Amino acid sequence: MKKRKLTCGLTYYTATASETMLLGGSGICDDCGQPAAKGYLVPVLNHYQCKECFEGFRMRAKYYPEDEPIEQKNCRYYEQMIPME
Repeated sequence: MKKRKLTCGLTYYTATASETMLLGGSGICDDCGQPAAKGYLVPVLNHYQCKECFEGFRMRAKYYPEDEPIEQKNCRYYEQMIPME
């Protein structure tokens, strides 16, 4: 798993379906419901997304300061559960 930032400032991670299993997931996109062998964990949404759904999110994403505690809590959890590259 690799940690990255969107231009708006939100954090996201590149992850694999097998890495989502460490979180209790199964590599299924939380938006469209399709399997995604490689995808994106979005802490502010607490979602795993396929490439197509993530691109849509990335284009419309906006940073809201009040979401910061949720994003940080999920980041800590992800990084505790999944090894970082």
